[in-house]
Amino acid sequence: MLRSFPRSGKARFAVLALLLFLAIACFISRPYLYDTVPRHYSSNPDQPSDWWAEFFTRLESTRVTAGTARIRGKAPEINWKPGTKAARPELLSLSEYNEDKFRESHASFVGQLPLFASHLRYNPDTTGIVTTAGVANFGQAVSLVLMTRRAGSNLPIQVVLDSSSPWMNLVCAETFPRLNASCLFMADRWAGIQHLVPKFKGYQWKSISIIASTFQNVLFLDADCLPVLNPDPIFDQGAEPFASTGLITWPDFWTQTTSSLFYKIAGDIEAPPLTSRTSSESGILVYDKARHADSLLLAAYYNYNGPKHYYPMFIQHGAGEGDRESFLQAALVLEALRKKGWYKPPTAWMKPGLGVKKGYWDVKKIPKVHGRSVAGKWRGMFMMQLDPTEDYRAVMAAVEKAKKTGTETKRQARRRRSEEGPPSPKQDEAAAAAAIVEGDFLTDSTFLAGVGNLTLEQNEGRVMFLHHNGVKPDFTRMLESKSGVIATNEERKYVRMWGHPGWLMDRYGRDVEKLLWEDSMQIYCQAELLRFKNLQKVCAKMQEIHKQLYT
Repeated sequence: MLRSFPRSGKARFAVLALLLFLAIACFISRPYLYDTVPRHYSSNPDQPSDWWAEFFTRLESTRVTAGTARIRGKAPEINWKPGTKAARPELLSLSEYNEDKFRESHASFVGQLPLFASHLRYNPDTTGIVTTAGVANFGQAVSLVLMTRRAGSNLPIQVVLDSSSPWMNLVCAETFPRLNASCLFMADRWAGIQHLVPKFKGYQWKSISIIASTFQNVLFLDADCLPVLNPDPIFDQGAEPFASTGLITWPDFWTQTTSSLFYKIAGDIEAPPLTSRTSSESGILVYDKARHADSLLLAAYYNYNGPKHYYPMFIQHGAGEGDRESFLQAALVLEALRKKGWYKPPTAWMKPGLGVKKGYWDVKKIPKVHGRSVAGKWRGMFMMQLDPTEDYRAVMAAVEKAKKTGTETKRQARRRRSEEGPPSPKQDEAAAAAAIVEGDFLTDSTFLAGVGNLTLEQNEGRVMFLHHNGVKPDFTRMLESKSGVIATNEERKYVRMWGHPGWLMDRYGRDVEKLLWEDSMQIYCQAELLRFKNLQKVCAKMQEIHKQLYT
């Protein structure tokens, strides 16, 4: 005969707690329960939420329980350059107890990755562009879609939404399909498991959106990042660096400020020298989710525990604190642990040949800033990021040039030093370049520190992305004075967003700004949207400014 459920509050709570603990323990200890789950998304984007239940349960079961990471002061903002003499800032201190908590959490999650990564779902052999947006910035996503199509891209676009509104729903249902773009409503994906889903903040949505997309090969763009060259060739068959890496990241301006404690916590791995690379931005990312399922999920772990733990540890309250180091750091950590023999990457589901070539390429070209000067006041508009295939070509050309100008072996270098004294910087550079092999470029972001200051001759006409980290390209907010979309000069006449169009015509053969303005007018002035009063005002103002500036 079954005993009745305890009547006292404490007893009921104890039983419920025990049942919950056993359920989670069973889930974690019996991963084979998910072995029957299809490994990829079907063509139907409205998938059952079983994988998301696994995702959130694994993340929560390994959540960092240490106290909030506290930073003493603020990391300095030092622009990166080769050979920088800056010292790694050490502003984070952890008690032995909190350090152990970090270690336990990180090791537990990494230990689950080989199996967990094999469950990552996507449609095999598909490629597309992904961004994330919501009520606060959906207008930026509209600009991204329009600019992507004007750049010549034919890739499908998915906009992962964290929230919605009536006008957004209309655009998603009626306008985006004509542009081969679609909206993924995460509230639908997570139906029935809302109790497992935490309340995410802005930065945390990036890893979620890449994971939620149905594509295997993903170009992720912040909603304020506009392509001006066609990005589709990044994914061409055999195109480097994607073909040999499956992961591409882009640089920010500053020297790295990640605390050395992070590398201890991640598995007592060696912190890379500050001369090796700049800090990383996260507004542009390229992933092959087959090859990098594990590093993508580790990045999701860093972001899940980001605001109170990993974000301060990565940036130490320096410039742009947030998720920007999480993606490349995840790849660096797993590669370092693999070399130590502590981690075996999952490869069972990969295709032979190209599919098992795995690395990471961090673009070497430092971005440049473009701004607008009005009435003697300058305001930054966007940072200009290079085509990664051009960056790869320039690095390879520089190394080959260095090899041809002086290719001495290490033995020859020692003999010459003993006979002639210390080498010149150019001799050192050439000797180091001669010793580099292909793998150094594809799996080690620190190789430039060993080569020296190679002269990289990138074609700046191959700037592919305008990342609007200054003024946001959101026409729905153009009437807000602080948005910066509209500006007037001393004569109270409107001025263009990106300055004189000559440089756009010279570089891209078209007036990119004018086309964005006109394409946006077609969206915001369509009859279906003019029933929204704010968009009526937006349409009228756009027409007024277009008549003055662009006709």
